[in-house]
Formats: sequence, structure tokens, C-alpha cells
Amino acid sequence: MKRVATVIAIVLLLLPLASAQFVFFSSQGEILVLAGDYTEGTFILKNDQDLNFKVVSFRKYVILDEKLNEVGGFRLELQRTIYNKWASGESREISYKLFVNESVKPGNYQIVLTFWGFLESGDIYIITAKVPVKVLDKPLIFKEAITYVKERPFSSNYVLNGETIVVYSHVENLKNKVIPLKASAYLERNGKKYLLMKKVVNLTKGDNVVRFELSVPYNLPSGNYKLVYLLEYPGGTYSFSKEYYVQFGVELSTLALKNTQVMEDSQNEVYVTLTSERDIKVNVTLVTYDKNNELLHKYTKTVQLQKGTNIVRFTLPSASPGEVKVLVKVTYDGVLVGEKSTTYYVIAYPRIDSVIYHMLNDGRVEFVVVIMNENQEKIEGTISYKIAIANGTLYKGLREIVLSPGRNEIQLEFQLPEGEVKYQFVLSAFNRQNVREGTIYIKKPTPTQSSLTSTSAKITTKETISSQTESVKKDEMKKIEKWALYFVTALTVIILIVAIMRIRKPRKRKRRERPKPKRKSPLGKYKKSKMLGFIRR
Repeated sequence: MKRVATVIAIVLLLLPLASAQFVFFSSQGEILVLAGDYTEGTFILKNDQDLNFKVVSFRKYVILDEKLNEVGGFRLELQRTIYNKWASGESREISYKLFVNESVKPGNYQIVLTFWGFLESGDIYIITAKVPVKVLDKPLIFKEAITYVKERPFSSNYVLNGETIVVYSHVENLKNKVIPLKASAYLERNGKKYLLMKKVVNLTKGDNVVRFELSVPYNLPSGNYKLVYLLEYPGGTYSFSKEYYVQFGVELSTLALKNTQVMEDSQNEVYVTLTSERDIKVNVTLVTYDKNNELLHKYTKTVQLQKGTNIVRFTLPSASPGEVKVLVKVTYDGVLVGEKSTTYYVIAYPRIDSVIYHMLNDGRVEFVVVIMNENQEKIEGTISYKIAIANGTLYKGLREIVLSPGRNEIQLEFQLPEGEVKYQFVLSAFNRQNVREGTIYIKKPTPTQSSLTSTSAKITTKETISSQTESVKKDEMKKIEKWALYFVTALTVIILIVAIMRIRKPRKRKRRERPKPKRKSPLGKYKKSKMLGFIRR
């Protein structure tokens, strides 16, 4: 009888469940738990049904693995088991505490929760909800690191000298005790570390933030660097890296010349274009060198740059002919920001170096105009000439010429009369004239002169006036007077020598004459008269 009563009671209890309907609540969130440890927190369940429950009562749970097999080693505790007035569409936080044995393998699991739901009408619903669970064998969960430039958080692909790189990440400690973590951050380039920072962070249970700020100095060279962010603990390592391009933020964009070729007496201008991403004061230095790499000029300007485009102008004085090298450097507090170089060419005016004339026979004179072209290329020009005497112009004309680099000789021949003859040669090139003038004297050859020049076809004289417009008449006259004086003196000496030689003619030698023989008397040898001798006695 007792057994029958027990069976009837069980049947009465099961009759409502037999007539109940099955519905599902959705869940949000995932439970992370360390094997051999426990975790506590909340997950969310939402009433997705078109039903307003008066009472929802927790009944049981089971743990399923990835193959939907029921497993053990878990113990779930809910802070509340009965929830009143759970309306349709309403979400509620369910507080829990989950214990996991150390024998549970890491992996993905799910908790299948079963509730009874009661309506005002008395209808009963069996409610099922599934909550994902992830079992880990390591206590720390590293979230993805984040990095940016502190001064420009929305543009962090590059960093300017003087700015700061921020890098941080969230680290979740699943263990219910403090875990020490070694953290470091630095910039790396070609295997070398820059701005290395290190610290030890004690991670407590739950979420932790590990953060570094790397200040980029002004003297750090521009280029590509790799930001390295490293977290280490006995159970594992997390690393993060990102490429940054370090630059000063001031770029020497262009170096332009007003003219790539200038005349030797002309100035030139240099335009330095600087693009800046900041307001900063820099030094701009310009240096020029000649074709022999000798320093010509050096200028330095301190310029206050503004964001955007800035132009700095330099005026260069005239320079010697040839190539001029221009070098520009931009520096900040001794740190080189950028440099560029360019060249321009200084064109020399061709010039008449000298006028050489040769006096030929028959009153002909050949002029050789020596013109110097110090440029590396051929240049075109004209040379005009004018040959005049006191009564007027004898010859006048213009000749187009092409001057090769170096020395050029222009030859002109004229038939000139006796007397003073003036000449003028004008070289025109690059809208500039170079003038040489002079005077020569044509004399009729004398017998003495002809005898002196019988062994030579011509007499050569070189005219070397250095001034472009100064007349050489006075100098030439002085030279002629000087030579005339020499000539007269020499002639006088010769005449004196001849006269002396004539006066001092040598005496003729007297011929030796044999003594004349004594005449013999026809009477024979003369003898003294004896009578005379007698008389003496």
C-alpha cells in the first residue's frame, strides 16, 4: 500500500512536466577559467520568447565538451536560483562561480542550464540556455596591443623627432594570485635597439594594463624603425611590433636656381623650399664652391618655419667663370635635417688678349687679334675693325666668328701707306663689347734697313695694351722714340768708328834700299900728294 502511494505521488509530480513546452534563452559572454582554479563573474541570459514568466527557477546544469559529450570536473554555483517576473525580451545578469579540476584538459566547453518557467496562467515551460566555457592551462591572456603617436593619435604611421610613441595592452590574469610580468619596449633598426625601456608589472586577478611611452629625441636619425613591445612571464611570452618611420617633420623639398647659366658680372638667386609639419625654428646654411672646389661664399639664416610650405631665398654675388657648386644644409640644434646640392655655370665674356702685327714687304701689315674664350663651349660673336689715318678711314668692316675654348687668333691683312696708322678692333659677344686700339708707324725702307732686313722677311711687333678702351698712342710713341734714340745712337757710334779708322790709317813701310856704290874716279885710286906731306914736316 505504501509503495502504491509513492508511485502515485511521483506521477502527480511528473504530470505538469509531461505537459510542459520547451523553449530557449540566448546567452552573451564567455567564461574563461584556468584548469585547477576557479573563476567568478556574470553572464547574460535573454528571454527571447514572446512569453512573460512570473517565475523562472534554476533546476540543473550539465557540461558538454566539443563533441557534445557530458564531462565532469566542473562545479557551477549560481548566486541566485529563482528569478521573478522575467518579461519577454528582457536580459538579466547571472552571477556565477565556476570551479574546474586540474585534470580538465584545456579546450572549449559549454554549460547547458535548465530552468523551469511559470506563467500567470499556470503553464510550465522548460527553459534551456547554453553558456560557452573556455578552459586554459596558462593563467595570462594577452589582448592585442595598441600603439599610436601621442601628439597625433589619428595618424601614427610615422613619428616626428620630439614626439612620443605610446604602446599598451590589456593582460587578463585568470589566476587568483599576483603574477609578476617582465615588460619592455624599444625601437629597433638594423639589429640595434634604441630608447629601450624595461619594467616589472605585478598582475592582479582580472584585467591589467601594461603601458609604455617612448619619447623620440631630436638627434635620432630619420628612417624606418620597428617598435617592439615584449611581455614575458614563466608561462609564456607575448610580443608585438609595428613599423614606424621617424622623420624630423621638416623636409628640404627643392633647391632651385633662378638661372642655370649667368654671365660673370651677374648675380644669381637660390630658392630653398621647406615643407614643415610643425612650427619650428631651423638654420639654413648655403655654401658655394668654385670649379676647383675652393670655398666662395657661406651664408646662414635662422628661419621660423610654419606648418606648410616655406621658401627661403639667397642672393649669390657674381663669380669667376666656370662651374659653381651650391650646397644647402638644414639643421636644428646641430642635427642635420636635410641637404641638397646643385650647380650652375658662370659664362665668361670673351676678351681680346692682345693685338700682334707683322710688317710685311710692300707696305703690307698683318694683324693677329688674340681672343681668349675661358668657357668650355664654343661661342659666337663678331669682330669689327677700323683702320684709319689722319685724313680718314682706310678700312672698316665686320666679321662673324666662332670662338673655340681657349686661345683664338683672328688674322687680318691690310695694305697701308707710310706714316701713322691707327687701328681699332671691337669684339662683340653676349651684348658686350671689348675694344682694343693702337697706333703703328709705317716707314719707307732705307738701304740700311733693307740690308738689315735682307735676311728676314718681316719685322714683328707685339702690342700689349691691357685696358679695353685706353688708347696706346702715347705708349707707342714713347716706344718708337726710344727705339729711334737707340738707332741714332748706334748709327752715331758706327760713324765715329769709321771716321777714327780712316784717320788712323797705318803708315806705309819704307823699303830697305841698298847703299849706293861709291863712284870710282877715272883717274884711279886717289892718293895723297907726297908734296903735301912734305910741306907738313
